[in-house]
Amino acid sequence: MRSVAGTAPSQAAAGIRILLVEDNEVNQQVATELLESAGAIVRIANHGGEAVGMLTKGDEPPPFDVVFMDLQMPEMDGYTATKLIRAQSRLDGLPIIAMTAHALVEERQKCLDAGMCDHVTKPIDPDALLAVLLRWATPHPEALAAEFRTEIRPTAAVDEIALPEIEGVDLEGGLKRVAGNKRLYRDLLLQFAAKQADAPAQISKAIESGDQKLAERIAHTIKGVAGNIGLGQVFATAGTLEKAIRHGDAAVAALLEEFAKVLSRQVQAIRQAIQVVIPEQPASSESRADFNAEAASSATARLRVLLEFCDGNATEAFSAVQKSLTGIVAISQLDALYTAINEFDFETALIKLEELAERAAEMPARG
Repeated sequence: MRSVAGTAPSQAAAGIRILLVEDNEVNQQVATELLESAGAIVRIANHGGEAVGMLTKGDEPPPFDVVFMDLQMPEMDGYTATKLIRAQSRLDGLPIIAMTAHALVEERQKCLDAGMCDHVTKPIDPDALLAVLLRWATPHPEALAAEFRTEIRPTAAVDEIALPEIEGVDLEGGLKRVAGNKRLYRDLLLQFAAKQADAPAQISKAIESGDQKLAERIAHTIKGVAGNIGLGQVFATAGTLEKAIRHGDAAVAALLEEFAKVLSRQVQAIRQAIQVVIPEQPASSESRADFNAEAASSATARLRVLLEFCDGNATEAFSAVQKSLTGIVAISQLDALYTAINEFDFETALIKLEELAERAAEMPARG
């Protein structure tokens, strides 16, 4: 097996075309950042059915070198999707690698029986992920100049992003999984705090309605996300709760209560710690003596067009908007716009951009 130790991340997987089949947004972003930082070209399928459609459409060979397949997904799980893909003889040689939270021998065998050729465990171990990828695919840098070119994402001022120590958060491990991208990691922590805080209530509601599968899946999702962004205690308690729900354990109620307490403490710790380093900054004409209204208008106009067409270059265009409006609008507004773009929520991003544009239009031109 080829070793990736000491290999520059930008070269290790250059040009390898990957289909990532994963339903969770945070896990998508973590895996994509890691793989693209190593030079790979990543496309996403949100569930097994979508992956099957992408791979079986037409008669030409699929434009991918390898598939990373999550196992537990709504719509269609990874096992079913793999069996349907393997039913196509022309896809026999396509490597399908399972992404699983369990390293159990029986689950690994189940993956092999379904037609997968290897597996990686969650939370993602960057070195292990790249090692398995290079076991089944060969880098070909020339692909970067072809149809599946990876978009260039802004890197300016990434090192200036402040990340305070947060109780319960493994910053070193979390950053490693996103290839050191501090802005993305900070956004993922805030995204977790915003979107997962009500998970205990969702699980409780599912249990009360008799939908044990849904309750288990919610706990499983929280466990996977928490593991990938370095929330060790949330990961552990969510895993224990998931297992108890699966087996109908009588201790589910007590475990759910404990999980709710742990999650609440973690969410509050994230919010409080990050608020300290990105406090609201009042926008005033005094904050930017060099404000250029024409440049700001041009930058927002270009980003607006890209967002309207759902163009991936919107992330790059955001850098120009950020540069022109920093000190004019609150940091949280710029962060909200960036997060919406990063999550491909272009409709929300357009709304956020218009709010920023209105503020910029109120400022006097200064050359």
